[in-house]
Amino acid sequence: MSGTQTFTTPAGNTYSYAVETGENGEAVYDLSRVLQDGVFPIGTVVVHPNWELFPKVAGLLNVQFGKGSATDRHERTDAPKLGDMDLPYVVGSHLVNPADLTAETDNGAAPLLTFRKRIMGAAFETNSPAENASQDTFEKVRDLVTGLVTTYQADKNTPKREAAYTKFLNGKRAEAVQAEINKLDDKAQALAFMRAELVEKLNGYKTA
Repeated sequence: MSGTQTFTTPAGNTYSYAVETGENGEAVYDLSRVLQDGVFPIGTVVVHPNWELFPKVAGLLNVQFGKGSATDRHERTDAPKLGDMDLPYVVGSHLVNPADLTAETDNGAAPLLTFRKRIMGAAFETNSPAENASQDTFEKVRDLVTGLVTTYQADKNTPKREAAYTKFLNGKRAEAVQAEINKLDDKAQALAFMRAELVEKLNGYKTA
């Protein structure tokens, strides 16, 4: 794990973080909020390239709240505490487009990332249902993720991490393509068998 660093979000909030590389090249951020009264631990946010094997939109990043399972939030730990008293934990994951950060804005304000779905919160890290987070939580998360993605893009280790994640995905892609080839081979074998039966029947008619 590297030493502690800081970044400031578009809204002027400062976070400190330490980042380490996950098993498949993910950037795992251990975050704290820096305030005048001290530094307060927030939790973990994981950033890596889009997990979709054959994405329709290039260049998306996945932002996961909490470290651990990529598919089951109940198997994650250290979900970030960015919510209100009722739903303190922010849960789930989001695909975001870094291109949003360079988009033109009407009023000259710093561009923010957009989310395809609602921000979800939970009363406990695991074993509690996810519910729609408040608007205040949404704005706080959007601000943090925008600053974090900017930090991710500027990190000199990001290309190496993304290459590792691409290698991981390519293994998954190879498995998916091989499965399709196997299906086609099975169909081709079945068609060849059906053809052979028809040829035998045709020859029988010709010699009768």
